[in-house]
Amino acid sequence: MSDEEALRLVVDRQAIRDLVHAYATAVDRRDWPRVRACFTPDAACDFSWFRGDVDTVLGHIERGLAQFETTMHLLGTHLADVVADTATAETYAVCHHRLRREGGLADRVVGMRYLDALVRTPAGWRIRRRDVAVDWQRLDPVSPAP
Repeated sequence: MSDEEALRLVVDRQAIRDLVHAYATAVDRRDWPRVRACFTPDAACDFSWFRGDVDTVLGHIERGLAQFETTMHLLGTHLADVVADTATAETYAVCHHRLRREGGLADRVVGMRYLDALVRTPAGWRIRRRDVAVDWQRLDPVSPAP
């Protein structure tokens, strides 16, 4: 691999990582136009709890997150394999969802992986296919502050 090819690979991998982080930030801020901008118009998704085209899935995400007071998607391990103008990526996430329940607050915490197929577009990398693998989840009561 030439230095130029290696540099291009590093730039592409960083752009893909930036895209995945942009998605997480936009979801937590409830910025639905920014969430949508992370996907191609013909994207398909399977989030385990719901699946379908990008409009269907983003509708489920928006309605689902409305029940939570706050969310925080923390991203960790990230692998990206780039081949020309397509790529695949796997990103680990621990997603915190604070909700009010009878009896107080609770945190729903989900450990999962985003499995993405991406394509380079004139606007940059976009997600064409997203599957979510849920590895674990739990519901924790929140203790009142002292």
